[in-house]
Amino acid sequence: MSLEHTVVELHTQEEPMFMEIIITAFQNSPQVPALIEKPQATGTIIRNLIKFYEKTGTIKTFGITKDDMLICVGLCIDSDCKPGFFKTMTFGASLLRTLGFKGVYQFWVYHKNKPSYDKKCLELLLYGTKSGYQQKGYGRLLLNFLYDYARNNGYGGVTGVTNTCRPAFRFYMKDGWSIDKEFDVDRYRICWVRRIV
Repeated sequence: MSLEHTVVELHTQEEPMFMEIIITAFQNSPQVPALIEKPQATGTIIRNLIKFYEKTGTIKTFGITKDDMLICVGLCIDSDCKPGFFKTMTFGASLLRTLGFKGVYQFWVYHKNKPSYDKKCLELLLYGTKSGYQQKGYGRLLLNFLYDYARNNGYGGVTGVTNTCRPAFRFYMKDGWSIDKEFDVDRYRICWVRRIV
């Protein structure tokens, strides 16, 4: 099958469409163990995570459309962006309300284990393909775009975090990503991964 679709940068008015894809993807395959136990909290956590990073000015959202419908989305940030103290406290409070102390702890463990790089990377924060369009090459098309985007914009690579028991981990490993850091959250093995560009 030939994929002749273009990846485009998405804008704020398209947020309802891309949020639906991202939330569904993470409800079906959560990366954070606390969300495995509370999948109904996925939308709240993702919306709050986006608010957490939006003032840094580094959020970039890319997508693929087919038949006038958004089918694949990648939401990225600069790996070295640092939200301010107030944003961090607000996000922490939202985690506490939604997922309790366990959720706050798990997000802290993710952050504590985040590698630092000599050259900033494009961090793939959230990524998903609409049901019915998965395993048809759209995810790979979007990743290839992100590799080129990172290379052309002076990034050292594309990074992300993944749960090793989820399909995304196998997908990244087949696509040439390397594991930069491994750690455990509850009974799950989590990895920060990177594709050098």
